[in-house]
Amino acid sequence: MRTAVWLLAGWLLAALLLLAHAGRLPEYLAGAVSGSLVVLGVGSLVRQQLAPSYYNGPSLPQRYRVADDLDQPLAVVVAVAEAEASAGQQVPPDR
Repeated sequence: MRTAVWLLAGWLLAALLLLAHAGRLPEYLAGAVSGSLVVLGVGSLVRQQLAPSYYNGPSLPQRYRVADDLDQPLAVVVAVAEAEASAGQQVPPDR
């Protein structure tokens, strides 16, 4: 594996030296950089479009929605959590 990497690096260096000797290195670099940017841009756009929506996820349990509402007093938040706990719903432990 290590030999293959060195061989590939040697071939790439030789190709760049030949392009530089022929005076075509700037055109090659301009094409390679612009092509790479287009491929990366399209890839990130596709990845962003295929990502699952935040709004398609499961809804939060009532205790989280009440706890996130900063207008609710702490006593209400505790009462909702205790009501859910007494209803037999187990909260998974944090890992």
